[in-house]
Amino acid sequence: MYTAITPPPALAPYIINFWYTDGPISAQAQAIHSDGCISILLVLSGESVIKDVSMRAGAYLLGPQTTSRLWHFNTHALHMVGARLTPLGAKRLSNIPLKYIKNECIELQEVLNTGFLKAKVMTPKLTPLQRIHALCSWLEHHFNKTNYQLPLAFSTTLIQIDNQPRSIKLAHMYDKLGLNSRRVERAFIESIGMSPKEYATLVEVFNSRNAIKHSPNKPLTDIAHDLEYVDQSHFIRQFKKVMQITPKQYRTRLAR
Repeated sequence: MYTAITPPPALAPYIINFWYTDGPISAQAQAIHSDGCISILLVLSGESVIKDVSMRAGAYLLGPQTTSRLWHFNTHALHMVGARLTPLGAKRLSNIPLKYIKNECIELQEVLNTGFLKAKVMTPKLTPLQRIHALCSWLEHHFNKTNYQLPLAFSTTLIQIDNQPRSIKLAHMYDKLGLNSRRVERAFIESIGMSPKEYATLVEVFNSRNAIKHSPNKPLTDIAHDLEYVDQSHFIRQFKKVMQITPKQYRTRLAR
C-alpha cells in the first residue's frame, strides 16, 4: 500500500521513517497497529477515515495510539505523504502535552502554524520523493528551533523495555536501574503521552504478534508460555485489549 523512505542522517534522531502512497488502493480497511509513535499525515487527494475522523486534503497529526485502529478508504485512489516521529521528534514538533492527543487524530494546525508547510510542501506539483525532500527541509528547520532533550529516566527505561523479548516486569526493572517509579511515570507521560505500563503492554503485544506470525502452526498455549504469560487467558485478554481481536482471530486474518 505504501513505500517507506529512510530519513537523512540529520533527521534520524527525530524521524523513524517517511512513507507515501500515490495511486490506487484496496477498498479493504487496513489495520494500524499501535506502537506508541506519533505521525504526521499529509493528505494531497482522496479521502479516508481513522477513528471517525474523515481525512480529506489537509495536514493531520495522529497521536500515540494504545489500541489498533482500522483505516477505512472512501476513494479508489489516495495521494498521501507521512512521517513517523521518534519521541524526540514528537516533542520538538510541538509543545502540546502528548497525553491530550493520545488515541486521537487531529488537524495539524491545531498544534502549530501550517501555512509554510502547505505553501512549500503540499500545494506545489511535486513527485512523492520531491515532496518528502521538501518535508525534510521544513522539519529540519522546525526541529532546530528548540533544544528540548528527553528525560534521562524515560530514555533509560525505554531502551530496557524495547529490548525485552518476553514478559516485562517494570518493578524489577526500576529496582535494577535504581529509578523511582513515579519519576519514570512522569517522564513517560511527558515524552510519549502514555504510562510505562501502557507502553510495555504495546511492546508485549508486538512480541506476541511476531510470535504468531513466525509460528503459524504452533499452539497458542505454547506461545503464551514462551512469552512468559501467567496463563493463556491473560495472554488473550491483553492481546484483545490492544488489537481489538483475539490471537486466534489474528492468526485467521494472517492466513487469508
